[in-house]
Amino acid sequence: MAQTDQFAAERPGYQWVPTMEQLAQWIADFERDGFIVLRGLLSPQEAEEMREQVVQAHNEPDPTGSTSQIYRHQMYLKGRIFEELIDRSPTVDFVEAVLGADCHMLSANTVYTGPGQGIDRWHVDETVHFPRPPDVPLDPRVPIPCFIITALYYLVDVPMELGPTQFVPGSHRSGQDARQDILEYEGRGVESVIAQAGDCLLHNGQVWHRGATNMTTDRYRVVQQVTYGRRFIAQRFYPFVNYHMPEDLLARSNPRRRRLLGVHPHGPYG
Repeated sequence: MAQTDQFAAERPGYQWVPTMEQLAQWIADFERDGFIVLRGLLSPQEAEEMREQVVQAHNEPDPTGSTSQIYRHQMYLKGRIFEELIDRSPTVDFVEAVLGADCHMLSANTVYTGPGQGIDRWHVDETVHFPRPPDVPLDPRVPIPCFIITALYYLVDVPMELGPTQFVPGSHRSGQDARQDILEYEGRGVESVIAQAGDCLLHNGQVWHRGATNMTTDRYRVVQQVTYGRRFIAQRFYPFVNYHMPEDLLARSNPRRRRLLGVHPHGPYG
């Protein structure tokens, strides 16, 4: 048994390979809403360990040179528990079912939201992939391809006052960027993800979403993200062009994790 697999096996009960029936239901829900929530994917001990390490990372300068208060990057370099998130089931099984068996990880960042903070402007991630005039309806029989999925592992309980992740369900099919004044798509309004530590949210970057403002005075919203993309989507490891994946990480990774880290066979463009 590979070292990484042996380490994962020490925590039975919080990892499993989903059945084809489970995957089919998750995919149907994801295609309808633009997101799904899988409950209890981290044990309390794992959530606590990750939370402590995320807090520590934010009490130190970011090795990448970023000055962000909210993000720390490349957390897969912060220890084995973060490495395991790269190819952890059942998240990765769902991701591969949607993005393809040759997908890879784009990034692994924290979201550390203090009192009064929030990524609270409604948005889609980066750009609208399939823009469409608002007066042109989309045939419900036409699927919208998903290119990028972000998994958010909540490391603390997130009630309303702590600033939950919020969505307009189905809006990934809108062909429009999010507006701040019209938060509804085809009769569906805002939904808030009220989470407990250990839950995992997976969302399509095209769905209208935000992280609501943390309204508490002394508590932090602590989240570990892993973002995945289809193979043709560039990985986002700062400083991008000159980034080099550590050889020791690749050497101890199983074949699936190596591919998710970016080790691919030759393809159409190289």
